[in-house]
Amino acid sequence: MFGTKGWNSLVWCALVTTYISSAIVGLCFANEFQKPLKSHNKPVLQWKSCGEANNHTLQSSGMGLLRGSASDLNKLVGEGFHLLSFDPRGVSGSIPKAVCYQNTGERATAFASNPWNLEYQAGEMYTRAENKAKACRDMMGEHGEYINTPQTAYDMNLILDAIGQKNMYYWGLSYGTTLGQTYAQMFPERISRMVLDGVSNLDQWYNSFFLEESLTDTDKIYTGFLKECFEAKEDCPLQSIKGEHFKSAGQLQSYFDGFLRELEDEPIPVYLNSTDYGAITRRTIVSNGILMALYKPKSWPLLAKNLAELLNGNNTPAYNAYSESWLLKYLVDDSTIFIGLNDNRKTGQDAPVHGVKPVYNHTISRPELSFLVSRYQASDIYDRASWSIPTTHNFRPQYYPEYPRIRTAEPILILSTTWDPACPLVSAKKAHNSFEGARLVEQLSYGHCSLSMPSLCTVSYLRHYFNEGILPEVGAT
Repeated sequence: MFGTKGWNSLVWCALVTTYISSAIVGLCFANEFQKPLKSHNKPVLQWKSCGEANNHTLQSSGMGLLRGSASDLNKLVGEGFHLLSFDPRGVSGSIPKAVCYQNTGERATAFASNPWNLEYQAGEMYTRAENKAKACRDMMGEHGEYINTPQTAYDMNLILDAIGQKNMYYWGLSYGTTLGQTYAQMFPERISRMVLDGVSNLDQWYNSFFLEESLTDTDKIYTGFLKECFEAKEDCPLQSIKGEHFKSAGQLQSYFDGFLRELEDEPIPVYLNSTDYGAITRRTIVSNGILMALYKPKSWPLLAKNLAELLNGNNTPAYNAYSESWLLKYLVDDSTIFIGLNDNRKTGQDAPVHGVKPVYNHTISRPELSFLVSRYQASDIYDRASWSIPTTHNFRPQYYPEYPRIRTAEPILILSTTWDPACPLVSAKKAHNSFEGARLVEQLSYGHCSLSMPSLCTVSYLRHYFNEGILPEVGAT
């Protein structure tokens, strides 16, 4: 896809940029207003995204994301809109913020001490999941049960009503497509423009123990990363490890897969000084390194550099880049836990460990699931089985062909990269088939959501759709 010149021209960019806001009301405008919004002719475009994930969806401040990206978003959609975002229930600046722990230190300790070799630590994982569920319930009290996606969809209408706008103009990415699909199914009559970009499987989100479809293309992108590296020749430092030159991309992948298996049993100790030491494990390399980089191909050159240093015996760059401390600073609340588990119907099962473990073992043994991350993602099964907070919504997603296609006031535009590590193209196709008149555009690229590799074609489609209501041709890429 890049070729030698493309790989060499790529530069690293930060994968997660979250600005934490202390504001109570989660509204952020790209333009300054001196009058009520209803007096302006420009419609308000609501924006919802999330930060990139480690093992789970990482909910992040909509206000913060827009504050950092408003100028770029304005250029993408054109000058015809005011931009608005908000912090959903429980997230960042909203009050009460969703928390399961008394402070950040307790949250960091709980995250870092989680068992990850779940085939052998099922009992410990189940115990921790039980205790976490009780802590979440106790910390949030009566408020915890109302932190969910359907009730956030109602909140979006309150925002529209408050600014005097009837119709919804919305661009949702990643979890924002979960919220967007939910809203469109609940309030189809209010949709004027809706873009779903990097689309989730709504049925699995609400009804399954495990979001297995999210892993459909994860390994394909991992393979693509190594393939692009091999084709870049000497511009990619993984070409040669300890003097050995690989003869094919497959040989390079076999070598690295073997290294990951060894790392599972034999983590690499790292000692920098008396206050900075730890270990490089398979989980830190896969989850904090590889998986994070798969979201944005611009970061692949740095990933290749760090992995090559590690394989050649220099552990420091990988340790500094992918240790747990790198991620913990972004775990500012526990909204991901509340939203995901309160939305899902496969919770509160109170299943004993011997009932959950077979489900987990069957899940990770399936060959079509990800070699890289299925065992880590499947740990959600334990959380869902232990969750005891009652469900306060009755939303049920309707997917075609089990249900008739949903007719929105205006058709929805759906975007997907060809290879998305978290929200695969197959999920976008299911959403496309479930909304009458929707149009799907496949962006021929790697990465999570279309913005991971910006395309002038995609930008053109977005502008025509938002400003004129014109959909791309059927089959457009």
